[in-house]
Amino acid sequence: MPHLITLFLFFGCTLYAQTIDDPIAFDGNVTEEEWAKAQKFEIVYEIQPGNNTPAPYTTTAYVTYSPTHLYVGFNAQVKPADLRSAIRNRDEAFVDDFVTIGIDTYGDGRYMIVAGANAEASQVDLKLEGSGNDDETYDLNFESKANKHNKGYDVELKIPFNTLQFANTPKMKWKIMFYRSTYAQGTRSQNIDFPVDRENPCFICQAQQELHLENITPEKRFNLIPYVFGGRSGSSSGTTFDYENPNFNAGVSGLFDVNNQTSVEFTLNPDFSQVEADVSQINANTTFALFYPERRPYFNEGRDIVNTELNTVYTRSINQPLLSNKLIHQGDKNRIYWLTAYDNKTAYLIGGENDSFFGEGDRNVSNIFRYQRTFDKGSHIGFLTTNRILVGGGYDHTMGFTALWRFSDKYSSFLEWNKSVTQEPEKDWIDEKGGVANTTLKLDGERFSGNALSAGITRNSKRWNSGLYYNEYSPLYRAPLGFVSQNAYRNVGFEHQLQTFFEATFVRQMNLQVDGELTYNYMGVQKLGYLSLSTYMEMASNLQTFFGVSNNFREEFKGFVAHNLSAVRWFIGFSPSELIRINLFARYGESIGYRLDELAVGNQLFVNFNTSLQFSDKFRWGGSIRYSELAKKQTQGLHFKGIIARSNLNYQFNNALSFRLIGE
Repeated sequence: MPHLITLFLFFGCTLYAQTIDDPIAFDGNVTEEEWAKAQKFEIVYEIQPGNNTPAPYTTTAYVTYSPTHLYVGFNAQVKPADLRSAIRNRDEAFVDDFVTIGIDTYGDGRYMIVAGANAEASQVDLKLEGSGNDDETYDLNFESKANKHNKGYDVELKIPFNTLQFANTPKMKWKIMFYRSTYAQGTRSQNIDFPVDRENPCFICQAQQELHLENITPEKRFNLIPYVFGGRSGSSSGTTFDYENPNFNAGVSGLFDVNNQTSVEFTLNPDFSQVEADVSQINANTTFALFYPERRPYFNEGRDIVNTELNTVYTRSINQPLLSNKLIHQGDKNRIYWLTAYDNKTAYLIGGENDSFFGEGDRNVSNIFRYQRTFDKGSHIGFLTTNRILVGGGYDHTMGFTALWRFSDKYSSFLEWNKSVTQEPEKDWIDEKGGVANTTLKLDGERFSGNALSAGITRNSKRWNSGLYYNEYSPLYRAPLGFVSQNAYRNVGFEHQLQTFFEATFVRQMNLQVDGELTYNYMGVQKLGYLSLSTYMEMASNLQTFFGVSNNFREEFKGFVAHNLSAVRWFIGFSPSELIRINLFARYGESIGYRLDELAVGNQLFVNFNTSLQFSDKFRWGGSIRYSELAKKQTQGLHFKGIIARSNLNYQFNNALSFRLIGE
């Protein structure tokens, strides 16, 4: 049996000196007398499930500052029976009653930093991107304290100015917003400090409050995080136990500020083993590479700058960097992201029409450079290039143009175009036979180029949301530092949604949506055509449900053509109390068996059930079961089946220390 002994030492130091006393007693208790000189705000609108209706509970926010820190106080009233709160790790308190502040330091809607905490001072933070996406993996360095009382709870936040990027002038005006998630009679209620204009696609731009700052003096950050790791492994062959030679590793990561708008990060021989393992996925009926989210902290900052519709940048493609540095600049009207890395392992992905092919190779030098010119309402144009030069020969380059333009209060459009140039190495990393277009899959030194295009337009209103988009990926297009597992296709699609809000009824919100798509390969063969109709309802007692039906009226895969493949999807989520949370998703319908030796249509069932039990403020358990099968249509039996069960037992000693036991 294998045996492993490990020793891990991880420590860090942050060099700074605070010389200004707190303007308030930073203890988690918020009183009007203490915060009398601060700016005062009220969170009065419920935006979900209500539509700018009165918030169920009173929430007051206060903001003040010292030359080095921003201070935020919240007084959140709630009935004790409705308060949901537990001691949690960072970003796990999104299921609780919590409060946050959103900060747009440039006031142009490019992004908004959100930071807050629940009634136990457990922190939550994220970055709202100008595109409308939420990046919950974003982490901000700040302090939080909280206090529960018979009318609700108080939260105080202490945010260093040096964790935010901005143009430092003697007098500044930042856009800010305040948000609270709470529970009223068992139903989750989302509240903010202004009425939402659902016809405006830029949520960040709607922030109405301003924070006025004068003569702040943020300290420049200088962080060093070294580590030492050691381990020894061995195996038993019966009566003897043989150990391998011990192995040791060491490295360092760091960050320093050039000024308030520019920061530099670096890492030497980083250790990413601290990151929790990816959740397994069932891939029995897919022929394309699986996507996993980036969780490594080093790649966190600046991710919103390089996110694109074409997935040109996927930082997990930088696999095992020996050395890397990253520069981020947030100017008044421009943004720059520049990352370089010397990588010990090359993740080589080739996308095809029906399959993707993956191999691991030797070392490479990687480069990502992004420039973006920003405008009001989150609009921007930009340039993006990625470069990967393989040690021993070969390279991959992409160059592209991106634009997002909000040309009215309701309409937005986007356009992206990329060009790729590839010089293959002469290696044995890909062992599959065959070819793509007029090239072979074998890495035999061929040189070729490709292109990709994505464009679309959206319209938002109070009742109706619509979108029309077009995408194309040429057969020889590759994104070496991105994630493009399929190419050689063109498609056009649409979506149209009706959203309705109800007051004082069991059903609080209902959405109806119809969408469809037509996809063709570069030979003019129709690969896919489908229509889908779905509905989503949010109800009282924190009950949510989704139901959808779809029909693939034509689907082609490797010469096999199927017609009228119908399927149904159903989701239900229920959390009647803090004790229990239940989610169930199921899909049943006809599908091609893409990995069968002899292609055929079968009846596919996929079920994902997960639940969590909160036994106390510190102790909880969560579990999930995922099951997938493809049954034969003409005879009894299964083409395949698979199941993954996962258990997660967590004990939270405090906000900084927890014990977790995971089994799968």
